[in-house]
Amino acid sequence: MALKTEVYGFLKKSARLCSGCPEAEPILSGIRDMQTRLETPLRVAVVGIMKAGKSTFMNALMGKDILETGTLETTYTVSWFKYADKPSLTVRMRDGTERNESFESLSKWTTRSAGEENSLLNDVQYVIIYYPSEVLKKMEFIDTPGLNSIYGTDAQNTLDFLSISSSEDTLTEASKADAVIYAFSRSAGNFDKDILDAFHSGGSGETSPINSIGILTKADMSGIWDIYGEQTPVETALAVTKKQMENPDMKRQLFSIYPVCAKAVEGCSKITELEWSGLSAIAEKMSAEELTDYLFDAKTFCECQDEEFAALGTAAFRTLLIENIGQYGILEIVRQLRCGATKEEIPAIMQEKCGIAKVSGTLQSHFSNRTFLIKAQYIFNYLRSIVSASRKKAPRNSKLYHICEQISADLESLISTQQTFKELRVLQMYYNNQVAFVTPEEKEDFLRVTGEYGKTVEEKLGMPVGSSVAALTEAAKKKVEQWHLYAGCFMKTRNYIEAAKIISRSYEQMYYHLSALTDD
Repeated sequence: MALKTEVYGFLKKSARLCSGCPEAEPILSGIRDMQTRLETPLRVAVVGIMKAGKSTFMNALMGKDILETGTLETTYTVSWFKYADKPSLTVRMRDGTERNESFESLSKWTTRSAGEENSLLNDVQYVIIYYPSEVLKKMEFIDTPGLNSIYGTDAQNTLDFLSISSSEDTLTEASKADAVIYAFSRSAGNFDKDILDAFHSGGSGETSPINSIGILTKADMSGIWDIYGEQTPVETALAVTKKQMENPDMKRQLFSIYPVCAKAVEGCSKITELEWSGLSAIAEKMSAEELTDYLFDAKTFCECQDEEFAALGTAAFRTLLIENIGQYGILEIVRQLRCGATKEEIPAIMQEKCGIAKVSGTLQSHFSNRTFLIKAQYIFNYLRSIVSASRKKAPRNSKLYHICEQISADLESLISTQQTFKELRVLQMYYNNQVAFVTPEEKEDFLRVTGEYGKTVEEKLGMPVGSSVAALTEAAKKKVEQWHLYAGCFMKTRNYIEAAKIISRSYEQMYYHLSALTDD
């Protein structure tokens, strides 16, 4: 039976068990919340230390300058992005009330500097930003204040929202995100590790790269990227992220770390017609080598009044470019203009060059393809927690105690028999370096069958879209035979053999269903 059917059936049965017992009301309420949660898009929190570029990344991901960013610590309030046809803003207060505010007033409810003019800012629990971005149709994103903010309230707002601290103001309906993107500005220190541990242990399940990725947000910063080098900032920073992922703690917690130049992408949406004209003029008048020389020292580029800088525009214009898109953004946009790209095409090009498209694609393949599994994992851990708490308080011969025992037994039976959860166990073993595949082909088979590249039969078998049932059946049969051999190799480790048996069983189920279609 399909995972979705099994999970819904388990929740309905558990709700029926609780419905005739007043003492089980907290469990029943939690089950209803989880049933609702299954129908919502995946919730992804963007977290990290202050000034890690979280809001800039969110703007780049949305393709629009929505959140306030700057050189100083700005984000004060948790911002929850949801899809809607038109932009709008809802402010959720700590007393549970909600206010519908104009979208243009967003900074008034989310930035620290707004506290002077908005006396209600400290009473805000979070804001919901409704926005017509394609990425929000499948996922909801939660931008958070810095976790080591110099302003204690800002950090506490994040900890409360993610339920990784014991605060009375912890959100009850939002609870915690299903998945997390952790933003690093340079490297991952002990503080980062502690926060990731807290996120995972707070209720979302075991520490697992299934629901966590990292981003190195400022790949174009000095010390990582050489402006005179042949590589782009993202290409250069890959060496940094690779080294970070060699850290056992990071590999245990994150699927991968991706370098991005979010500022350059965010800034594209700020460029005015006049500024596009100025950039086009630079592209016409100046070679790439000349522009690189002028940009080498950003301060001089902005402030120098010498006549030779006049070809680059006024000092105010140059300063605005540096503030909005940075040195790399200027170089790359001018390069694209020189190659004939239009101002309408450049934002998408910058998404690719700056690593944002790569992150977006990973969110789709790694998170979105496993949305229901990630949600189920969260739900099961949540129910384990509330059932365990109720059982501890209930007398052993009470109806509540027996209800808790039955729900726990049903839950563990579901997890132990459902093939998808067995695959999840192999994924966790793989990411935790407890199992290693011998060849790249074995690794690709494993990632495909567990949904890394998509959920269709073709994607799981690595077959072309539109393949015939007969072709798919034959491909599945060959995979079954292949993985049966792997599972029977006594010279491999116990973990490898266990993984091979589970993968083989996944192919067997696929072959069984395809064979039934062929017979029909």
